[in-house]
Amino acid sequence: MLTKTPNLVETIENDLICAEVDTLAAIKAQIAKLQEREKELTEGLKATGRDRILGTLHEASISLAERTTVDTKRLRADLGEEIIAPYLNTTLVTSLRITARKT
Repeated sequence: MLTKTPNLVETIENDLICAEVDTLAAIKAQIAKLQEREKELTEGLKATGRDRILGTLHEASISLAERTTVDTKRLRADLGEEIIAPYLNTTLVTSLRITARKT
């Protein structure tokens, strides 16, 4: 059985795509570190108890708001799928997940 040998263009394209996966993984790692730092700073500023904080270039305003959510799991259990189904929206979502390769 013969297997097709990739031509030079296919090989280069594959190498570029592989490099993009690794670049995306590196960016995601940087974002995770930045998000952790953002969380630390946000919690620290909220803990000051102030509602307005002036920086040299920016201003932070801290406010308390009420948020209402729907517990769909409990709603299903109490009312049943048939009753809540007309109120649910389902959409198709394409996801990309990056994981470290096992070598």
